Amino acid sequence: MRSDNGIDAWLQTTTGIVAVLLLVQFLTGVLLAFYYVPSVDHAYVTVSFIEKVVSSGSWMRALHHYGSQWLSVFVFLHVIRLFWSEAYVTNKIQWIAAILLVGLVMAAGGTGYSLPWDARAFFSTRVAEGLMGGLPIAGRIARLWVLGGSEISAVTLSRFFALHVLVIPALVGIVVVWRLFRWQLAELFGPREAIVGSVVFLVLALWALKHPAPLGPAVTEAGTDYLPRPGAQFLWLYQSLKYIPGGLGSIVGVVLPGLVLAVLIALPWLKRQRLIAGSLLGLGVVLVVIMTTASYLSDHRDPKTAQQFARQAAAEEAWRRQPFQPATITLAANTTTNATASGGAPDMYTKFCAQCHGSHGQGAQQGPLKFPPLLNVSTKPRRTVDDIVGVLHDPTAYGLEPPMRSFSTKLTEEQMRQIAEWIVKLKS
Repeated sequence: MRSDNGIDAWLQTTTGIVAVLLLVQFLTGVLLAFYYVPSVDHAYVTVSFIEKVVSSGSWMRALHHYGSQWLSVFVFLHVIRLFWSEAYVTNKIQWIAAILLVGLVMAAGGTGYSLPWDARAFFSTRVAEGLMGGLPIAGRIARLWVLGGSEISAVTLSRFFALHVLVIPALVGIVVVWRLFRWQLAELFGPREAIVGSVVFLVLALWALKHPAPLGPAVTEAGTDYLPRPGAQFLWLYQSLKYIPGGLGSIVGVVLPGLVLAVLIALPWLKRQRLIAGSLLGLGVVLVVIMTTASYLSDHRDPKTAQQFARQAAAEEAWRRQPFQPATITLAANTTTNATASGGAPDMYTKFCAQCHGSHGQGAQQGPLKFPPLLNVSTKPRRTVDDIVGVLHDPTAYGLEPPMRSFSTKLTEEQMRQIAEWIVKLKS
């Protein structure tokens, strides 16, 4: 039901804002898809091409990037507005459609962050892998399905691309069409909605023009000191995982949000509707605000972190001033390892292992994920050269769980042995 009573009427314009932002995401997504290749060898290069070569490509990508974050906020505000007007009683379809949109918008954001295949994208994919793998009972199957196999590969990126540009938009379209069922478009998108939606788009366009979408170094070029951060709409989850031990992160990051959405969808048929919805939405707002604020404050109050962010921003700005250069693709199987002869890390270790275990085996941390050092590993049981080669073939045979994965399809026997021989010499 529409209301023409002053402030209440303007509060209803969240419908128009959400519609405008959905349209922006769809149109910019289609344009970006013309240039993007969902391959670990080409994804980063094609995103760089969009940023540096395609006319207005950087602005278009920024619109898509920041539009995703703004859409998350305004969809949630739309749900708050529907809760305030008790739409779960007066208009069940409107309420359920809004809750479904919240879940789909967050899923779209989560799958989209992996697509550029820079250091941030790799980090988000590892977090998703960990969250899926830690689920009770279904963890192993969920992880295999998300990755498209036992490890992150080209199939993983292709799967995220299919979810982001095909499955999720199709589901959003179904929800929107269902929402419009029995309603006249003019009843949902009147003059006020058009005005406010246009203003929001103008502000978003100006913001995207001034602030390009972030793009970190390629996965193979990122140093162990690189600090990845997720998008603003996921900072609450990133910060929360710092305080939650082990597999409980999967409960907080996947199971609880899913249960909350399920309860809100079923709200029209429950008792004490206002109490249930008010409690869940209120707790959600408190959690997101506190954890997001804590993430920003912890980053800016730590001098080392602030300095690293400044270096990363300067490096990205320098990269943007450089002309576009297509990457030269080399086959890992034919790459010789010259670094070992001089005492440095083998090339294949730097490419596949340093991101998690550090450039010199000192260990590393990617957000809430901590990866063990390899120093003095040869003093541990079952960690001879042959054992480490076996770990690289099949880590589960040595009791190692994800995110450690097999490299049997990425490394030759000789490359595995070169890595193993280098690792057993590492001393603290």
